[in-house]
Amino acid sequence: MAREVSSITRVGTSEPFELQVSRGQISYHSVVNIFGTATAIGTDYRTPWELANTNALPLISTAAQLDVASSDAADTSQVVQLQGLDADYNQITENISLNGTSTITTTQSFKAINGFVTISGNCAGNVTAKISSVVYAQITAGTGRNQAAIYTVPAGFCFYLARIDAFSATATGASKFVTFNNKNTFSDGRVFNVATTTFAQRMDIMRILPFKVPAKTTLEFQAKLSSSTAEVGIFGEGYLIQETP
Repeated sequence: MAREVSSITRVGTSEPFELQVSRGQISYHSVVNIFGTATAIGTDYRTPWELANTNALPLISTAAQLDVASSDAADTSQVVQLQGLDADYNQITENISLNGTSTITTTQSFKAINGFVTISGNCAGNVTAKISSVVYAQITAGTGRNQAAIYTVPAGFCFYLARIDAFSATATGASKFVTFNNKNTFSDGRVFNVATTTFAQRMDIMRILPFKVPAKTTLEFQAKLSSSTAEVGIFGEGYLIQETP
């Protein structure tokens, strides 16, 4: 008789809490992964993202529709998805069928972008989401999704940050090191720059007690170099917990 493949317990009661959350077995809890990378972070703080070498990551000031297009005219059968928040910080998603280099405007207005992913096909070009001429998110050809070290917490939720890792193979030590900064922008305009620390090639922060980030707060993992430029990647994870219905 064939045996059914199953985990250690089918109801999950004796599995680690983290695994149960990842499996969707804990009500009102979900996992959030934040990651961004850039090949040339300089001596000013930048949030790693696709255009960080030349441009700071912009925040959307007022909820607006976005214009989506590829840099390759052949991208006409792929579908991408914008994941973000509306003007009231409620979670929204929208699927966009690409039409090559022709612009497709979203029907919904976004106050924040928390993800930009390919859900059908593979894009030959860079796919951008713009307001006017400003790029707010990009899926670089061959990656399948954006890689920006930013997350905005939805209304009615809190985010509990559990881990941050940062890496730089090209930062070497005393003569060329990275400064990390955890920037929190609150919905009322206040900004906290916290957990600032330096590292050469690797930084690992494993929190015993998660760091609570309240609703409607934008969290950015930032980095700057002591001199010249360096490749930097920053990754974080935590729990998104619904705290009001």
